[in-house]
Amino acid sequence: MRTALILTLGFDERFCYRAILRHGVSEDDKIVLFSGRVVERVRRAYEWIRTFLRASYPNVETRLVELNVNDVIGSLERVLRVINELKGYRLIVNLSGGMRVLSMIVLFALILAGIRDLMLEVELEDFSGVVEIPNALLLLPSVKASMTEEKLAILKLIAEGKDDVRSIAESLGKDESTVRRHLAALEKHGLIKIEKRKPLKVRPSNLLSLMLLNLTHN
Repeated sequence: MRTALILTLGFDERFCYRAILRHGVSEDDKIVLFSGRVVERVRRAYEWIRTFLRASYPNVETRLVELNVNDVIGSLERVLRVINELKGYRLIVNLSGGMRVLSMIVLFALILAGIRDLMLEVELEDFSGVVEIPNALLLLPSVKASMTEEKLAILKLIAEGKDDVRSIAESLGKDESTVRRHLAALEKHGLIKIEKRKPLKVRPSNLLSLMLLNLTHN
């Protein structure tokens, strides 16, 4: 599958350079760099990246997108338009470079886009490591909006230790087929893990307590 590497760019091109080397690109891939106002230092950083790419990956399409970070809504719209143009690509997003507000704008755009096939990462400032952000976190707002009382009751039972279809169905007074359908949806959302298929047993994911805390708070 074709990949689009989305990067935030500031005065220091090293975060972008390291992300490109870490993930690699092929000739059908794309690289999109979001920046704030393109001042001379940003332009030099971008030109350095282009020089590197021309030498190592000459057929990879590279694009610099300037955002007016003082216009948050307008910037969000522009990022979303770029993301929509990348349908059919697997997205790898690195938010290590540039201003903090730039990274926040791209992050909010990703949440609004609700993309399931996505890798999101941030490299530590001292280059000592890379933190991958679970994509399920970006999808939690939409998952929360789709949560029914029945699904919430199932989640609470699982959090309390109920781990098989029969005991969950008996606790709710529901058919096992109904519970299985809900469990399949909850697994898709990353809230539970399947421990065993026959008989079906589940366990909570590390996101479950976060979801329950969020739902209880609201």
